[in-house]
Amino acid sequence: MSAGLEVHGLGAQAAAVAGGEISPGRLFEAAREVCDALDAYTNAVSAVFDGDLERELAAAGDGPLRGVTVGIKDMFDCSWRRPHDGTPVPVAAPAAGPAGAVRRLQEAGALPLVAANLHELGVGTTGHISAKGPIRNPLALDRCAGGSSGGSAAVVAAGALPAAVGTDAAGSIRIPAAYCGIVGLKPTWGAVPVDGYTGGYSTMGVIGPMARDAADCRLLGEALLGRPLAAPEPAPLRIGVPRRSHWSDVDGAVLAACEEALDALRADGAEVREVELADTEHLVLAAIVATGTERLPQLDADWVETVLPRLHPSTRGLIKSRFELSANLVQRVARYRALVRRGLARTFETVDVLAMPTVPTTAPPVERPRVQLPSGPASADASALHYAALANLTGVPAISVPCGRDAEGLPIGICLHARWGEEAALLALAERLERSTERAFVLSGPAAAPNHPEVSR
Repeated sequence: MSAGLEVHGLGAQAAAVAGGEISPGRLFEAAREVCDALDAYTNAVSAVFDGDLERELAAAGDGPLRGVTVGIKDMFDCSWRRPHDGTPVPVAAPAAGPAGAVRRLQEAGALPLVAANLHELGVGTTGHISAKGPIRNPLALDRCAGGSSGGSAAVVAAGALPAAVGTDAAGSIRIPAAYCGIVGLKPTWGAVPVDGYTGGYSTMGVIGPMARDAADCRLLGEALLGRPLAAPEPAPLRIGVPRRSHWSDVDGAVLAACEEALDALRADGAEVREVELADTEHLVLAAIVATGTERLPQLDADWVETVLPRLHPSTRGLIKSRFELSANLVQRVARYRALVRRGLARTFETVDVLAMPTVPTTAPPVERPRVQLPSGPASADASALHYAALANLTGVPAISVPCGRDAEGLPIGICLHARWGEEAALLALAERLERSTERAFVLSGPAAAPNHPEVSR
């Protein structure tokens, strides 16, 4: 993480603090040093705490993450910062206290002292638009870190922080996790308190952990969800593969890596069977309508007058287009979501987990975020949403786990979905996949100084 600091990983750092091997102050100073360096070429960091560390330590509990600095997406009220949502200005009125998710972290002893950048207003899957400029992938600076939790993914992938909090309303944890080669868990909708979160109004959005491996993801997830997330895996494990709807238009390298992940799990005793997911042709449209229209009541006249004009033209266009959607379409999307939920519940009567590529390609270029699918060139947003939206529209938990790399060394992720409330089973399966592949795709050691020429903002 930093010169002279050899303790990496959330669990390892927490154990080092508990054992007196390292101080919280040393961890924070190392995090600040690397975040400053990282931000110079990735735009991944919105702000780093510069106040009284002893005061923050005094506010933290004596839980399992005591004294460890973590990142938090810049959509939460913290004790030291109002959320900016990737825009130039705070987007929420001053709060009476820290957000519910921040309180959960503090109760566990963690120090959420780095605000991670995000795609402007959280309305994109690439991260290439924010007030600071494009959020670049620390593993390949010409590629997107993903969105909207791109900054959270980047600081973890680079080794600047052991873990970070993201939010996921349409793949915003899992997509950047896949692009940056880390683990990202979208919990069941409603599992984490949403007070003080600028997306707390959403029936799609949920708060979740991002880390380099499943064990650290579990540790941060337990803090956020406020309950243990260890569970035995079902035996035999039944994995459903919806090939027709979610494996048929996928880049060759991504397809091969995900197939190899299934083979590794099959060799480890899992049963893999094909399943059909009904009514998936409208997932992208439904996600766009649901996420867009739910935001509208939050946009008061003052916001429209003072904030909207300062946003990127494409963001302004997206926001304005939402005002044109009919009430009839919104109601039809609500009925469609109920239909998809019922169909998914029936599927989970026959399998324990659904598996599919997290996204159909590796990270797209920053300068022109388009992707090439077997069917032809496509929007990075639309192609990613088709894979990510199922979990948000239905509320089920889902996790992206690194499972390979393409010819350029770019990470590839596989996404696993489980029944409502079964986050523990997903984390257990993610660890099982890591073991089955001998942790070949788990990032290790610092990566905050890649061999790339510095990129100008």
